[in-house]
Amino acid sequence: MNLLPMLAVRGQPFDSADYLFEVKWNGVRALARSQPPGGWDLWGRDLADYRSRYPELQVLAALPPGTILDGELVLLSHGVPDLNAILARHQLSNPLKIGHASRQQPVTYVVFDILAHQSRSLIGQPLQARRAWLQDLLTRWGEPRVQFSEGIVGSGRSFFEQAVRQGQEGVMAKHLASRYLPGQRSSCWLKIKPARRLPCVIIGWDRGVCGLRGLLVAAPWNGPLRYVANVRTGFTDQDRRRLPELLVRARRRPVVCCPHRGLWVEPDLLCQVNYLEWTRAGRLRGASFRGLLAAS
Repeated sequence: MNLLPMLAVRGQPFDSADYLFEVKWNGVRALARSQPPGGWDLWGRDLADYRSRYPELQVLAALPPGTILDGELVLLSHGVPDLNAILARHQLSNPLKIGHASRQQPVTYVVFDILAHQSRSLIGQPLQARRAWLQDLLTRWGEPRVQFSEGIVGSGRSFFEQAVRQGQEGVMAKHLASRYLPGQRSSCWLKIKPARRLPCVIIGWDRGVCGLRGLLVAAPWNGPLRYVANVRTGFTDQDRRRLPELLVRARRRPVVCCPHRGLWVEPDLLCQVNYLEWTRAGRLRGASFRGLLAAS
């Protein structure tokens, strides 16, 4: 039976000699296993089989039988993962297109944990020991498509600042004594991302059970004002009750083109939106409500 990946909770930058800090690789989470004779498995968080999507990772069959790895599938651009590129690759279903992509744009499997070695389970071992086994295994193997996720111990704040300057999504902080907890979200693993904020104009909203379900917002992107996000998270219960009372100046059509249905309003209210990054299509990824802004 395939294992589910261990998951992290959100955290803030910090320093600690008890924690490993590594890049939070912005790609597709995947676990891999080698099994005799010459077989291999690759699956995701929902246990979906990824083997047909990434035939170039058949190299995993060369690992010692019974090895289970945890890592991230990435497409690197100047050392930084290109999330849009890997998502486009991940959605391919045509075997001919997949084969072409695997030759022209092969993925790198960045591995940060080992859960079994030669059929011996390691999930009860501390992270520090698992990482030592993993690094030794990958160094001796020397396969360029499978890379070890380097990290440091102690200086989490400076590591985070350096990663963000390089354009990385953020960092992971993992307690060195932590066991691997399949399918569980644990505070032993922390995901630390930069807080990016953007003032946005509210152009519409939609109803929910408690009042407001979400906001449709716009902001300048490459010049003119345009729709950028459907914000569904970050609201308190009070926000969901109060905001509909403020969004009263209705209009028949949105002030800018919007791909969603909504209750359209005059662009009178500004709000602060937290987000992870801009997509190539000019949308905010991971948008969440931060609060209203006073009009200048």
